[in-house]
Amino acid sequence: MAKYLIRTAANPDRLVEAGPLVRGSWCREQDDLGREIKGEFLIDTGSSGAMIDLAVAEMLGLYPRGTRSVHGIHGYGSLQLYLARVVLPALGADGQPTYYSTALECVGVPSLREKSSEQRADVIGILGRHFLRHATINVDHLSGQFELILADPVDRD
Repeated sequence: MAKYLIRTAANPDRLVEAGPLVRGSWCREQDDLGREIKGEFLIDTGSSGAMIDLAVAEMLGLYPRGTRSVHGIHGYGSLQLYLARVVLPALGADGQPTYYSTALECVGVPSLREKSSEQRADVIGILGRHFLRHATINVDHLSGQFELILADPVDRD
């Protein structure tokens, strides 16, 4: 089983303010044009699924695949469902730079990127428990260190 390591270091106050963030990009699930949008992903153990900023989904030209009922602190609702590929720079089991990449069903969240700027972040997506079921997470709030160890991509199940 392949392993991928993603490490970030931040000011401890930023980790508290914005949460654990990893750099990466969204792209179309199958796209020969190589379009991608870069930003940050919030690692969220309180979220069950994945989320993409709605404007990012539209810029990539993703097609809605229906809707999904969602709930959170603001209540219940329904959001458009998309299929997109998340790409995260990582270190492979051999310690060499590589990429972790997998296709995910994700809901489009309006203004996710815009609202995250209040925490000096550039959040283009949120990765929840469905994504994290193949991961080990280590967070050291005192030092600001965050480590995500991923097994084989979700779409290879």
